[in-house]
Amino acid sequence: MKEFMKTKTVTYNLMSFTGFKALYFFSLLLEAPRSYEEINEAFMQHEFIKESISIDTFRVYLTSLKRAGCEIIKTRRVEGGKYKMLSHPFQLKITDDQVKSLVKIYKMISKNIEVDELVILDNFLQKLTTMLDNEKLVEAYETTTAFKGVDKSLTMELYKHCRKKSQITILYNSPRNGQKKFQVITDKVGFSNGKLYLYGTGLDYKQYTYFPVGRILKVLSVSLKKSEVEDIKTYKVGYELSSNSASARLCDEEAIKEIKDDNTVVVEYVSSNLFMIKQKILSYGSSCKVLYPEFVKDEILQTLNSMKAGYLNGKA
Repeated sequence: MKEFMKTKTVTYNLMSFTGFKALYFFSLLLEAPRSYEEINEAFMQHEFIKESISIDTFRVYLTSLKRAGCEIIKTRRVEGGKYKMLSHPFQLKITDDQVKSLVKIYKMISKNIEVDELVILDNFLQKLTTMLDNEKLVEAYETTTAFKGVDKSLTMELYKHCRKKSQITILYNSPRNGQKKFQVITDKVGFSNGKLYLYGTGLDYKQYTYFPVGRILKVLSVSLKKSEVEDIKTYKVGYELSSNSASARLCDEEAIKEIKDDNTVVVEYVSSNLFMIKQKILSYGSSCKVLYPEFVKDEILQTLNSMKAGYLNGKA
């Protein structure tokens, strides 16, 4: 160690060279099936080893790994005649109950952490699926991940822009109109009903809006100077909500104005996006009742009547 601290160079004196070569041999078979020729070439190209391995030494390493508990076979000549690692005693195992616990923990934590932390958590779980030979874990990850159909690197890029409240131009894949460009003064990246959205002030329609991250293809540009947004009309909507509603989770634009004795709360939602307000209210179902303004109450009633008519074959 003193020699390494002084020279910062790894030499034969600093390691058991035979042990190191055995571990390197093991790692090569872990990566992929390999022939004697391929392993010999890897030894000669290695930064520290830089020497060939004889066929006798090759067999010694094979025997040592098998005695340690590794299951290694040689494939048929038509498959290349390579040595393949089927299993080894150092492989991490995971039970079905542990898979369920991992999924439960992931779901619980994902609801209460920032997007950047969730990306780290998701990457960890994804890495576990590659390290462990467990089909149930792979299936559980694919059905549980919060980033299904979403580019995590793009998500992190959007998240960083939101931290700076940057004005960006995105290329968006609209389900109706195809690819379109939108300018957005970014605000936050967050989840709603299990889907990831980019929230911000859209300069095209001059209102607070949101875009499903899964439909954002890329960030085209970042403006050095933010546009001055004027004449944005905002709506102030009050509604009564059962305080024991399981789906009740207020966003930044909502505030509790009153807590009543009958186990209900009065919430006020202020936003320039009326559609977003109405979607939130409708998501509560019968647990929610609009208090003001009257035109929003009327529009919600019209929507509910239309839904009812659909179930009654057009009879309102």
